[in-house]
Order: sequence, then C-alpha cells, then structure tokens
Amino acid sequence: MKMMGARFGIWLEKMERNVLHFPKTLILLVLMLCALSLHYAAGHLGIDTDTTKMLSEELPFRQDRERLVAAFPQDEQAVLVVIDAEIPEKTTEALSYLGERFRAEEQHIESVFIPGEGEFFDRHGLLYLKLEELNELADTLAEAQPFVGTLAEDNSLKGLLSIIELAITTEGRELPVDLNPLLEKISQAMRAAQTGEQYQLSWQQMIFGGDAKMLTTQRFIVLQPKLDYSALVPTERALTSIRTIVEEAKAQFPDVRIRLTGEVVLEHDELESVESSATMASIFSLILVCLTLLIGLRSLRLVLITFVVLLMGLALTVGFATFAIGHLNLISISFAVLYIGIGVDYAIQISLRYRELLRQNFTQFQALMEAVHKVAPSIALCALTAAAGFFSFMPTAYVGVSELGVIAGGGMFIALIISLTVLPALLILFPLNPATVKLDRSTFPQWVYHFPMQHRTAIKWTAISLTLVSLAFLTQVRFDFNPLNLRDPDSESLSTFRELLDTKQTSPFTLTVLAHSKEEAEQTAQRLAALGSVENAITVLNFVPENQEEKLAVLQDLSLMLGLPISTFPPVLDDTLENHKQALERFLTRIEESLAADPANVLAGSLRQLRDDVKRLLKALETLPEAKQAALLDQLQNSLLGTLKTSMDRLLQGLLADVVSLDALPKDLLERWLNAAGVYRVQAFPRKNLNDHENLKEFIADVRTVSINATDLPVIYLESGNAVVEAFQKALIGALLAISIVLLVMHRNIKDASLILLPLLMMSILTAASTVLLDNPFNFANIIVIPLLMGLGVNSGIYIMLRLRAMPDREQDVLNTSTARAVVFCNLTTLCSFVSMAFTPHLGLASMGLLLSIGLILIILTSLLVLPAFACKPLKPSS
Repeated sequence: MKMMGARFGIWLEKMERNVLHFPKTLILLVLMLCALSLHYAAGHLGIDTDTTKMLSEELPFRQDRERLVAAFPQDEQAVLVVIDAEIPEKTTEALSYLGERFRAEEQHIESVFIPGEGEFFDRHGLLYLKLEELNELADTLAEAQPFVGTLAEDNSLKGLLSIIELAITTEGRELPVDLNPLLEKISQAMRAAQTGEQYQLSWQQMIFGGDAKMLTTQRFIVLQPKLDYSALVPTERALTSIRTIVEEAKAQFPDVRIRLTGEVVLEHDELESVESSATMASIFSLILVCLTLLIGLRSLRLVLITFVVLLMGLALTVGFATFAIGHLNLISISFAVLYIGIGVDYAIQISLRYRELLRQNFTQFQALMEAVHKVAPSIALCALTAAAGFFSFMPTAYVGVSELGVIAGGGMFIALIISLTVLPALLILFPLNPATVKLDRSTFPQWVYHFPMQHRTAIKWTAISLTLVSLAFLTQVRFDFNPLNLRDPDSESLSTFRELLDTKQTSPFTLTVLAHSKEEAEQTAQRLAALGSVENAITVLNFVPENQEEKLAVLQDLSLMLGLPISTFPPVLDDTLENHKQALERFLTRIEESLAADPANVLAGSLRQLRDDVKRLLKALETLPEAKQAALLDQLQNSLLGTLKTSMDRLLQGLLADVVSLDALPKDLLERWLNAAGVYRVQAFPRKNLNDHENLKEFIADVRTVSINATDLPVIYLESGNAVVEAFQKALIGALLAISIVLLVMHRNIKDASLILLPLLMMSILTAASTVLLDNPFNFANIIVIPLLMGLGVNSGIYIMLRLRAMPDREQDVLNTSTARAVVFCNLTTLCSFVSMAFTPHLGLASMGLLLSIGLILIILTSLLVLPAFACKPLKPSS
C-alpha cells in the first residue's frame, strides 16, 4: 500500500505541475474526447434486445432449444390471440374476421395459424369425435329430422314458433332438444329485444349438446410477427399493428373477448411496465438524489460539478463499451447505474475531503491538492478491486453479465481518472467560499461519533450473533426462475397466460421431444402419456382419426336419414311485420291452451314465464310505430335463428367427410408436427397446474426420464435460472478471490484485508437471509444488483479502514470525518436512486428496489459501526 501511495504521489505531483495548472485546457480536451466518444458510439454501438442471446449458446438446454427451433420454427417468438365468447358461433365469427385481417397484414406478420380452422376441419371435424359420441349425435339428429326439415322450408320466427307449438300441444311430439332450456332462451331473447340488448341463441349448443368438445367457446390464433432487432423494441411495430386489428375486432364484436399473450407479448408488456414504473420511480428518485447530495455536499456548486463529472465519465464509458463489445444487451445496459452508483463515490470522497481541509485553514489550491493526495490511494484501490470484481464475471456462461463485467470494469478506471483530473480542474475554476465552509458544524452530538468504540464489545457480539443466525437461513435461500413472477400481475397478457396454465389441453407450458421416425414418435408418446404428471402426449399421428370406416358409415347413414336436398341451409327469411305479429299471437294462444290442459306438466314454469314475456312484447309493440315494430321483431328473429344456418352448414359439410391420411392434413398443421427432414414433434401436456413451482419442476423431471433433451418454455425458464445462479456463484467466488488478492498484495496484511472485507461479507450474509425472511427470493431482476452491492461494500470497507489507519491516535473520531460522511451519502445517493422501485407495480423492479435498499443500509451500518468496532483498540481512559 505504501508503494502504491508513493507511485500515486509521483503521478499526482506530475498532474499538479503539468495538468492542473491548465484546468481550462484539460476540461476542453476531455469535452472533445467525450464528444468523439459519443459520436463513435452513435455510429457503432447497437442494442441487442434478443433475450435468447443472454446465455451462452454452448449450454445444453440452449442447444436443445435451437434444435427444436431449427426443426419447427413456426412457433418461435409467437403471439397467441385468445378469443372467448358466450356461444361457439360468435367465437367462430370473430375468429374468421381476425384470421382474414391478420393474413392481410403481411408487412408485420410472418405467418398466421388457426388450430382447427379451415375447409379441412369443416369437412372432417366430425371424424375427430369418439365413435360413441358420433353415434349419440347421429341418434339426436335422426330425431331432429322433422324439426330440421320444417325450418329448412321456413327458416323464420313463424316457422320456429309453429314447431314449438306442436311440441307443447301435441301429445308424444318431441323436439331434438331439451324443451325447457329452449323456452327459457326464447324468453331471454324477447326480453333482450325489448331492452335493446344483444342476445344470440346458439343452435350448436342446443342441437349438438353444450358439453361437446367441438363446441368450444375459446379459440386461438398463433401469429409469428416480423421482429426488428435493430430497434430498441423489436416487437413494437408488429404488436402495434396486431393490437390495432384486435381493437377493430373488439368494436366489431363487442360481446367477444379478445386477448393477446405469449412470450413476445409478455416481454413487450413487461418492457412497457418497466418503462412506466421506472419513469414514475425516476422522478421521485431524482428528487431524493438531489436532496441527498445537497445535504451531503452542502453546496449546490459541488452537486453540479459532481453531475458534470459523472456525465463526462459516462460519455467516455459509452465509447469504451462500443470499442470493447460493440453492443449493449438488456443486462449490460445497466452499466450506467453501476457507474453512477460507484463513480459518484469517488467524487464525493474528494469533494468532502476538500471541504474538510478548507475548514482547517488550507488555501484553496492546497486544500484541493491535499484532498486529492489523501483520497487518491483509497479510491484507486477501490477502482482496482471493483474492476477486478467486475472482470471476474467475464468467464461466466451468462453472456449478459459477462459483457456487463467488461464495460463496468473499464468504467471504474475511467471514473477514477476523471475524478482525479476533471473534478480538481473544475474545483480550481469554481472553488468554494472558505468563509461559508467554515460555518459547517457537526450534524450530531459527540457521543454519536464515539458510539462504535465505546460500545465495541456489544457491537461485535451483536454482529457475530446476527451473522450466525443469518447463516442458518442461507440453506433456505432460493432462486425464483419463473419470469412470470416478476411481471405486473394485472397486465392482460400475464393474467391470460396464467389462466391458460390452469387448464390441461390449452396450457402454454408444454414440453417437446423430437423423434426421428414414426415408430420412435409413437413409443415416446406412449411413454410420456404413462407419466403421472403428463395429461396427454400427442404427435402428428393423433390428427389421423381412429375408426374411420365405422365413423364414415355412421355419417353416410345420417345423411340419408336427414334427407335434406340441399348443400347449404337457407338463411333466415325476411318476413313481414304482419306475419311476425300473427305468429306471436298464435303462439301465445297455444301456450295458454297447453297450460289450461295440463297446468302441472314439466314445462309449466317455463311456459308461464314465456307467456308473460310474449304478452309484454305484444303490449310494447302497440306503443311503437310500425318501423320500430318491424326492427324489434327482426332483431328477435335474428336472435333466435341467426346462428342456425351456420350450425347446419357445418353439419352438412361434416356429412361429406372422406378418409383422412397423414398426407391429407393441412400443410400449416402438418409442418408443425412433421418437418421435411422427417423429424416428428412429440408434445407433452401437463396434468397439474404449472402456476405452482413444484408442479412445474415435477413435470420437467418426469418428462426428462423419457428424454433428457426435452425442451420448450418450462425447460428454458428452469435451466436459465440454474445457469444464472451457477454463473453468479462462479463470478462472485471469482470476484471475492480477485478482491482478496488485490487487498493482500496492496496491504500485505491479512488482518487489514480481512477487516476491509468484513462489511462486504456481513452485508452479503444478512442480505441473503433477508430474502428468506421477507419472501423476496433472488430472481432474474434483483440478482443484477449484486455486482453493485459488491462494489459498494468493498469500497466502503476500504475508505473506513484506510482512514482509520491514517489516524491511529484518534480512531474514535472516524465517524466525524469526511470519509465517513462520504460513505453514508454515497450509499444514500444510490439508495435514493432505487428505493422508489420497491413501490412500483412491476414485481421485478420492486424486488430489485427492496433487495438493494436492504443491502445499502447494511453497508452503511457494517462500515460505520461493525468495522470500527472490530478494527479499533479500546479507548484509553483520559488521565
């Protein structure tokens, strides 16, 4: 350390003699260098927002994922459109509209895939029912033949009501539907028509049965957007276009719910959430930082000079990042936060020592040069240890942090040089008023500054006890690998994604195994389906229906039984107002006759309600002009019969099914399950809810017993977390070794080196324990603050230890020095920069703000209380 101090003394004397006597020239040269740096960065520095490149391509799970993407690229970076409606007809209508609009948007959408949609499924959809389900449907439709035939001849309100009249007045006449629900739906349609509300009866649900698999009210569209990785937000234009179409569809179908989710949308929404949360937090943080610096530096001039020095250093660091790496990623872009958090430390140390010396009657230039001479060794050691720590991140598999280590490590030396040159030059040009500085008084009473030495024994035992207790909690420290837990839980994309995770057949958390032959695919699917955590495993072979001969025979018989001489069902008739009113009046008469004949029959309750609704409707018509009467009754007719044509057309199309082979499957479906190279996709669906962490781990572990190379989102999430944890473990061990070696080489004293590391080690243990106590586990967001805490922790130890050793006869006064105040205000400045994040809706930022706040508070306490208590000798009683 003495040797380093001597060398720095020589360098500082040269700087004083050759540089600081020309402060304007120095500042001008640095400004020119900053301008060149920014100009170079503007032309060459890119921002790579592709999160798939954040981890090394050499990792096995990355290679598995790349093999899947190479074999089946269609679903990579996909947007999932989820469409829900109360009835399947509305869902299908909105689905068709969106499909057409998305396919026309070729500029921003690469491909559109709609599972189960198209001519193929319209024609062969009935073959995918089980044989017993198809037989039940055939029996129901055979009974419905008179009903269907009558409406085919008269598809109108009059035709519908006449059929129901026969059912309620003719003994033994049955409809192919449960009559009570139908009567209730007619009542609902009448009430809706009177109030002007939208209502639609689903004939698919009435005829086919509400529980039929083919009548789902939830459908999906898979979009592959065109991403622009040269933009800061590659998905921005594509998602803007997609959302514009969705908003138009919502206006077109107000009773249909349309939502976007998928990894692309989740990441984009997270970025927007981060931006809004960070903006809100930044405004509050900026105010806090300025107030903290003003209180700490006690001079607006020093605050402004500090900001100028930081901005110059950032500009030069940006140029260094451009030269060394050439781009920033979503992790390394945080180098600015690290630079400010640690770089401001150097400026504060020099500025406060400068103020301290002015109070001791030094001249302006003497105070400044003495401050630089006194502080330079400690901040140089801090820069060296911080850089060594950051550079130790370079060999890790976490590419994002590795690149951050290079940039931040180089930035530490830039911050050191700027602080030792530009800062003094600015203070020469804009010095403080000594008279004002001498008015400063101690902030606290004297007993506060003596506290660590007077109570050193109690502090030492308290620190040891807390550390031992915290060590016990370290076994419970965990890493939350699920990035879903970091996002705003109120965002539509996340709530939709979690809703889908609750289901079995639509869960987006599936696993994929690649097979290279038909036999291997079948065997793999069978083994996967036998696992306890797997609900089902499918391949392209599952899209070839079973028992096709028997099913085709059933459909042929059904076609003969229906005997409809049409290929498409007729649309709703444009009937007259008079016919509508006569039909309603006749229907009312038949209802009253039925109730009079048998007032206790099973339909009596529904018939009474329907009778009252018909009466109210007829009475309401009397008060309206004819045009409005016609519009109201047309609405009623459409509400009751508007979906019948669609339902019957679908049925008639399904009766024309023929044999389905593998080659007959639609191309966009086939290529997602069997590629041109003969690679089969085997997809396993989870049985349990994968919102639960343990269920997800069990699902992955079980599937890997069949294939260790199984991949997809669950594996990416889990293995990314494991890789990040492993990378940080190696990096932190390497950083700690590098820092320890630097300290030992510089100090050549094991005790002093250990004491310097004390705040860092104790802070690390207590902070890790806090993640257990506060249920704030490490995650992809808050783990990024560890390098900053590490740098600030070791820096604080260095400052206090070197100041203690520089004043052996007055160790009890260390808290009343500029060094201690600089440690406090540097960490408080960083704390104020992040503490507001703890209150943002984005859970990742909130966890980051909380973890960093705890760590910084612990750094202050361990540096100013624990370190002096361990490093200082007991105070000698005054004689």
